[in-house]
This record gives sequence, structure tokens and C-alpha cells, in this order.
Amino acid sequence: MTNATTTQSIPYCYDEETYGRIIMTGRDSAALLQRLTTNDVLALQPNQGLQTVLTTPIGRIIDLLHVVKMGDALWVLTSPGQGPAVYSHLKKNIFFNDHITLTPAARSHRQVALYGVGATAFIAQLSGYDVSMVAQWHATGFDVAGADVLATAIAPLAGGGWRLLIPVAGVAACGLAGLPTLSDSMLNQWQVEAALPAYGHELSTDFIPLEAGLEQAISFKKGCYVGQEIIARMESRGRRAKQLSRVRLTALVATPAALTTDAGRDAGVVTRVVDSPRYGIIGLAYLKTQIDASEPLCVGEVTVQRCDDAWQGV
Repeated sequence: MTNATTTQSIPYCYDEETYGRIIMTGRDSAALLQRLTTNDVLALQPNQGLQTVLTTPIGRIIDLLHVVKMGDALWVLTSPGQGPAVYSHLKKNIFFNDHITLTPAARSHRQVALYGVGATAFIAQLSGYDVSMVAQWHATGFDVAGADVLATAIAPLAGGGWRLLIPVAGVAACGLAGLPTLSDSMLNQWQVEAALPAYGHELSTDFIPLEAGLEQAISFKKGCYVGQEIIARMESRGRRAKQLSRVRLTALVATPAALTTDAGRDAGVVTRVVDSPRYGIIGLAYLKTQIDASEPLCVGEVTVQRCDDAWQGV
């Protein structure tokens, strides 16, 4: 597949079958997420959504969640493979007098992502109205052959990004079978090109949300939540032990890979590397902030160059 294919008007379809999806109902659903995650879930209005981080007591990333409010229900969408763990975490934190029902939706609803410049046009054609004004992470619902479909605008890759949650009975009517399939390797490439962190690579309990550049998923005005003290202190002091950054390499390396200075000092870790047709060999890395920007970096014999704001030389 060449870079030219990313500009096609027909979107690529990526099956998110392994991503968790949980429907929360009951008057205390938003309050539960409010006290367990970083963003202001209580502020959500119908058809609105946001990203919020489920954190440990010391502010580490358990998972980056996409939460959407549809009517009186909250849809909680997890990273791949994290559905059971997030479900269990939420369930064990429900208080005795909370009015909350958790319903796993993996069997009732298919979840797919559409990427590319044609993604928005496809959703508009499927729904029958203009969806271009739907803000990122927000949602719209519509009927397809009697099935209530939920579409959410997500981080765009290759020019567009939408997520569909479709009742199993309505999948065939949505016309997904005629779309080209996006492979795992191409998704990985597009994520690195967009400097988009992903669970199991840049998102894990090894890191704190601010280190991962997840400021947009954090509210600094809401009340207390698990891990808030660590995150608030890091923000107020303006100090991060490490920071997720773009890097360019002279050769491919297996990841995760220890990153050092030429003098042998520990400089962080390279989390992902791809050979991009557009940018060359690039990757994402957590760089220790104590390392001076002028110090040369490497992974073994491979030279590593910082690219703080964008891919250099493009």
C-alpha cells in the first residue's frame, strides 16, 4: 500500500472488535466516572463525548476511555483488550447505595472505525444528513434499516476519523463490507505519523497522563478523583520526569528499546518505530526531561534525533 492510497475518497474500515464497550445507566453513572477518571464527565450533555483517563492512586494510566452520553446512558469505550478489566474496575468501585447498571455491549453491538478523507462523507451518506459539524469525541445517532446506529467523531488519521457502534442486526445494512480494510500494521503507521499514543505502547501504568500529552483528557477544575494529587502537583510545578516525543532514527529497531545518550546515560525509552513512506524511519519515545536537548541520543548503534513539534526535514 502506498501513501497515495490515504487520499482516496472511500474510507478504510478498521474492525474494533477487541475494543471494550460498556453501557452505563442509572442516576449515579456519571458520578462514578467523575471520581475515577481525569475529565469532567458530569458536564457532558446528550450527544457529547470526551476522552478521560482511568488512573491508579498514584496517577498512572490504567486506560484512556472514550465516553459518550446518549440520552440517559453513558457509553464507555475502552482500548483493545481492556473491556473486561475496565468493567471489573468500574464494578468494584460502585458504592452500596449507587444506582448504576453496567451492561457489556460487545455481543450486542459491532464497533468499527473509519479512517481517511472519505470517512465523513460516508457517515453523511449513511445517516442522510450533514455530520461535518460534529465535534471531535461527540456523537450523533441515526436509524439504519431499523437499527439505532451511534457515530462518534474520533482523532482523524489520513484525513478523517469516525467510530461506529452498530447493533449486530444492522451491520449488513451499513455497507461496511464494500470498504477496504485497514490492517493493524497500517493503523500503527498512521498512529505514529500522527503522534497518537496507543494502549500497550505509550499508554500503560508506566506513565502519567501529562507525560503522554493527554492534557485534553484532563480537567483541572473538577473535584477530586483517584490519582488527582499526583497529576495536579505535576501540573502546578510544571515538572515532568519524562515526555512523549517524536523521534527520527537512522534504522529500524525492535521496541520497546532503551534510549541512551552517546555517553551512555539513560535517556528514556522508544515505544514504537515505523518506516513511513512519507517521513522515513520515525517513532515515538518517552524522553527524560533532565537530558539536555543538545545531547546526542541513540539506541545501540542507531542514532536517534528529537523532533519536538513536527517531523523534521519534511
